[in-house]
Amino acid sequence: MSKRIMVVDDDKEVQEIVAFVLHYNDFEVISAFNGKQMQRQLTEHHATLPDLIILDVMMPGEDGYRIFSDLRHNPQTRHIPVIVITAHTEDIYQRVSVDLGAALHLTKPFHPVELAEKVKVLLDEGQEPSIEGNRN
Repeated sequence: MSKRIMVVDDDKEVQEIVAFVLHYNDFEVISAFNGKQMQRQLTEHHATLPDLIILDVMMPGEDGYRIFSDLRHNPQTRHIPVIVITAHTEDIYQRVSVDLGAALHLTKPFHPVELAEKVKVLLDEGQEPSIEGNRN
């Protein structure tokens, strides 16, 4: 059975590219454009929660870190690894990701194939890649 990945990003192009690469690597992908849609899908599919969440920090009207904090305070979702993606390059954002317990912090733009490889490491081998950011 393939692993389920939820991609939460308001940028449709980012969602499509990430979903394409993850599908190609045999992952099932669930997409949400914001925190409310993510919460609705988590509630509707609570029996089949995602194995990993890829979460954008900057979304209109919502703070991805607030959404992440809510995930960590919910007993049903606190165990789900979260990869944080953001266009912010300042070190404070990476620090917040670490403090919240992110499995990985990636700075946009990132290479989708690199993301898929890191997802494989996280889920297939049960190992956690180190927190890092791209400086492109």
